[in-house]
Amino acid sequence: MNPLKTFFYSFKKSLFEPKYYKDVAKVSFWFSFKYLWFLLFILIIFKSIFLGGQYLKSRPQIQPEVNRLLTYAENFYPRGLELKIRNGQLSTNVKEPYTFYLEKNQWQTDRHLLIIDTKGSIENYPNYNVYILATKNAVVYPSKSRNNQIGETSVFYFRDLKQDFTLNKNIYDNFLNVVRPYTYRILFFVDYIVLAFLFLFLIFGSLFWVGGTMFGLLFLTLLVWIVNLIFKKQYSYGSLYKMDMHAVTWSVLVNEAVKYLKFPFPSLHALIFLAWMLVVLFQRSPTKKRG
Repeated sequence: MNPLKTFFYSFKKSLFEPKYYKDVAKVSFWFSFKYLWFLLFILIIFKSIFLGGQYLKSRPQIQPEVNRLLTYAENFYPRGLELKIRNGQLSTNVKEPYTFYLEKNQWQTDRHLLIIDTKGSIENYPNYNVYILATKNAVVYPSKSRNNQIGETSVFYFRDLKQDFTLNKNIYDNFLNVVRPYTYRILFFVDYIVLAFLFLFLIFGSLFWVGGTMFGLLFLTLLVWIVNLIFKKQYSYGSLYKMDMHAVTWSVLVNEAVKYLKFPFPSLHALIFLAWMLVVLFQRSPTKKRG
């Protein structure tokens, strides 16, 4: 039989015919493995199409957003401000503390972006209501933050710089002039990254999914095997594991449908799987007709 026809035949039987599982118990392990892999591979294809559609939907907003950020960056660095780091120490030519502000209509926070205070101390960082604090010897910044609340911070000491550093408006603008041509081709770069991601997702996604599913089945099969022993159904663990690679079809499909339809239900993977395997184990044997 054609491999594709074989899969859909097994797919239909796995979903709707509990008696089919007696045949599955007798086939090779690799038959069930290939079934499970191809099932998840098809679902990965649908996931890739969905992700690609989401990207195409948001793609028209990328270039305008990049242009807006570029305009913001052009006006970000103040004229007249010069920063120098010499021998591991920061100095400025302005009155301190000097504050860099965030756009409040874009960032819903009252916290400042950067404060330069060469007379300050990194130990007083919490008192500044700022994300980044630059002192004479170091700069402290958040390493973990959530909902504008800073959880942990990291410190970089200027003495770790290998050479002296100077930054002013001219140097800053020259840097932007180097970067600017690439921003006009941002869609090309993003398209390339998205296509590469979808390609790798398509290839490796199903393999990782299969690996995770089979690992989980090791424990779920153990539960089914215990029930099998209690009620003397006489299936081996290996036979049940092959059956389980087909029985997982219902739970995978239901959980994927719940995700895409956005139903407010928790994951039902294990419950659906166990319920279907109980149906398989306790199916009635066909009664023989008497002559």
